[in-house]
Amino acid sequence: MSGPAAAAPPSAQAATSLPAWMRRTAIAALAYTAFFAFADFDLYLRPELGAGLLLLLMCMAGARPWRELRRQPAVWALAALIVYAIAQSLYAGLRVMPALPLSEHLTDTAKLVRLAVFTAVVGWWLSVLPRTLPMLLALMGLGLAASILTYLPWTQLPALWSGALRPEFGVTENLTGLLAAVGGWIALWLAMTAWSARQAGALRLTLAALAYAVCFCVLLFSQSRGAWLAFALVVPAAVLAYAWNHRRAGPLPWLPVLAAASLSVLLLWSARDLVASRFAGSQTLAAEAQQAAVQGSVAIAPSAPAAASAGAEATTAPSDAAQAQQTQVNNKAVGVRMALYRLGVEQWLQRPLLGWGLRSTPELIAQSRRDMAGQHHVHLHNTYLDALVGLGAVGVALLALALLALLREPWRAWRQGRMPVPAFWALAGCVGLVLITNNFDSLLWRFEYGRAPLEFLFGLCLAYGLIRRRAAVGRDGA
Repeated sequence: MSGPAAAAPPSAQAATSLPAWMRRTAIAALAYTAFFAFADFDLYLRPELGAGLLLLLMCMAGARPWRELRRQPAVWALAALIVYAIAQSLYAGLRVMPALPLSEHLTDTAKLVRLAVFTAVVGWWLSVLPRTLPMLLALMGLGLAASILTYLPWTQLPALWSGALRPEFGVTENLTGLLAAVGGWIALWLAMTAWSARQAGALRLTLAALAYAVCFCVLLFSQSRGAWLAFALVVPAAVLAYAWNHRRAGPLPWLPVLAAASLSVLLLWSARDLVASRFAGSQTLAAEAQQAAVQGSVAIAPSAPAAASAGAEATTAPSDAAQAQQTQVNNKAVGVRMALYRLGVEQWLQRPLLGWGLRSTPELIAQSRRDMAGQHHVHLHNTYLDALVGLGAVGVALLALALLALLREPWRAWRQGRMPVPAFWALAGCVGLVLITNNFDSLLWRFEYGRAPLEFLFGLCLAYGLIRRRAAVGRDGA
């Protein structure tokens, strides 16, 4: 994203005030973090190692980074969230669930703290080195491509297209779906901006189309219905908003949009068996989900349509048996989520203000002794409900305040003309995908390989605020 480059003069001054070796080291750390943000090879190459190095460099850069961050409302909101989360984990470890070691409470809280701290760190460095953004975006794409090439089961491609195999690509399936959705939107956005800027050569459009097709395939293979829903809702809305706001600035990107729509339809048709298998049993889904929500548990035994006599089983066609089994799996997955949601609400009502502590959620699920179809769960499959149970209403309010303060920065930069329209809608689309997908899983801070992309995403929001304020200071000083 080349948006911050528009405000290069104050950022360039901030960069030149740093030693050359520090700038080069920071660029290397950003590049490392970007490449491994979308890939996890389990070789101790953790993306937050790069963010930790950036924090160390900030500590060596003098008072300027801290002085600039201190003027950011979003940083104060993040600081309030950090202080509350640490204090609340101490309270949970000493008073709420003393049976669990205090170190475990603090370890789980440290995940949220790291997300907040590294968001500020990455954001400051992005504001100082905005010209690295295209390179970092390319490295994220290369990291995602390397992960796909490494983990894709090349000898089992038919099983992927039929839905019989659900690959992980080194991370959890739902996170794979989220990363693929973000990658697909970015690929489409790059094609649209190149077309609108009259820079759309055949090679550039071909590469963008290939990247979109790969990401869309990975999105399908992830079988994450939450990511599917987020992509179906956010991408068309972001495309329409981008076209509406850009209608007077250049030609509308109709060709890339039509190409992406055609590719999507073609790939959906090719994966029709996969899609059908993920929505098998939808005619009975509502009833079984409602039953799970009322009872608060899901039995292992299949529902009535799947139960049959031995004679009937002998005469059932293999395809019908597979369909019945997939129906049971799908409805059980949704039923388990409804039961977890009910359990979460019940537990939150017992401690509505301060919550139970982030580490307490797995214990609450285990202590409920409810039948979750024989599965073991460590979270409630909803980030916001996890936060409500773990942090209480006070913590959720602080989390919402921090998110709103971060998202306010690109909004103000766009309204003041310091953020280009394409960059704003690219960022808005990514944020929308993240927020919607987290309604169906807990992906915001729980996993390190899930935090790294968000540190860049929310850090970029903060970077626009820093760039805007530097420009305002320079204008007032002049």
